[in-house]
Amino acid sequence: MKHLLLTTIAAVVLVGCAIPNRSITEKQALGALKNYFNAADVDNFDRKKIGLLLTGDFRIFEGGDFDQNQFFGDVQKLLSTKNIISTNWELSDFEVSLDKTSAHISYINEGTFVSLNSRSQKEMEKIKWLESVYILQDQNGEIRIKFMHAAEISRESKILSE
Repeated sequence: MKHLLLTTIAAVVLVGCAIPNRSITEKQALGALKNYFNAADVDNFDRKKIGLLLTGDFRIFEGGDFDQNQFFGDVQKLLSTKNIISTNWELSDFEVSLDKTSAHISYINEGTFVSLNSRSQKEMEKIKWLESVYILQDQNGEIRIKFMHAAEISRESKILSE
C-alpha cells in the first residue's frame, strides 16, 4: 500500500512537471487580434497567413455562419467585385476576459474601405461594428482565433473624387 501511494505521488509530480505552465496574456490575445486584421488588410491579404492565425474549426458569424473556406471565398469575391484599394480598421473599447488557455475580447471596430466604382470614382465606406472574438492557446503555445462575431452598428458611404 505504501509503495502504491508513493508511486501515485511520483506519477502526479512527474506529470505535473511535464505539462508546460502556460497562460495566455492580454497582450498575446490582443496581439493575435491585431495580427488578424493586419493580415486581412487589402495591401497584405494572404489567405495562408490568415489561416495560420485561425483554428481548423474557425467560425465567423457576420450576416451568416461561415467556416474558413466560406469566409475566404466571400472575402476574395468582395475584393474582386468591389475593387477595394484601401482598408483600415480602428479597434477600440476592448473588454478582455482571460482564463488559462483562452481569451474573449469584445471591441468596437470602425472599418474604412476605399474602392473604385465603375466610373473610376473613389468611394469610401465606413462601417462600425460591435465585435467579439474567442481565442485559444493550443498545447504548443500557439494562439489562434476560434470564433468571431460582428454586428453592424452603422454604415455610411460617400464619393471621394469625381
